[in-house]
Amino acid sequence: MLVTIAYRHNYGRVLLNKNGSPNKSKSISGQSIACIVDGEEHMITFGGIVKAQKINRFKEIILMRIEAYSFDETGLFGFVELPKGIRLRGALFGDKAYMVVDEQCKPCIL
Repeated sequence: MLVTIAYRHNYGRVLLNKNGSPNKSKSISGQSIACIVDGEEHMITFGGIVKAQKINRFKEIILMRIEAYSFDETGLFGFVELPKGIRLRGALFGDKAYMVVDEQCKPCIL
């Protein structure tokens, strides 16, 4: 399943999915999102989503500044807005950060 996220970078709202920007826009952050890994903030490439029951082989991280998500791969429709300043459960696998979702494919909030 492909998810598109709306991510806040500086003063702009950047749309990303695992394939990059769905609207082909360029951002100074590229395909990276802000994450906390071992207590430090890093910019890590967004890899998509992973179900919560499958993250036992992944390193748990925190995703920051994600404002909304949509299951529309074009990033045009169906965004679900998230509360401002929310932190989401994430998983690090290889060199990519994944958003952890529950069985209904909703982000796991910390």
